[in-house]
Amino acid sequence: MTDKEIKKLKRADLLEILYYLQKEIEELTKENESLKKIMENQQLSLSENELKKITKAVKSATRDAVREMMQKNDSDEENNNTTNNTNEKGKHNNGKGKNNKT
Repeated sequence: MTDKEIKKLKRADLLEILYYLQKEIEELTKENESLKKIMENQQLSLSENELKKITKAVKSATRDAVREMMQKNDSDEENNNTTNNTNEKGKHNNGKGKNNKT
């Protein structure tokens, strides 16, 4: 509507236009508030999803670290057993050698 057309309108018509514009403003305000709430919830949901991803990554890293530690411990035990067996064989050989000389 142009300025000229608005100036030609009667007072009752102008009030009616104002009434409908006010209604539209109220509806748009409600919709705006509703959309803001939805966005806030989505941001919270994203944060929750990110937290879940982080938690999953930490659990996975922890499991991997525990596995590595267990494998290292198993490997260390095997090395210790091998060393102990070698030392025991050496003791037995030294003992036999002494008996053979006498």
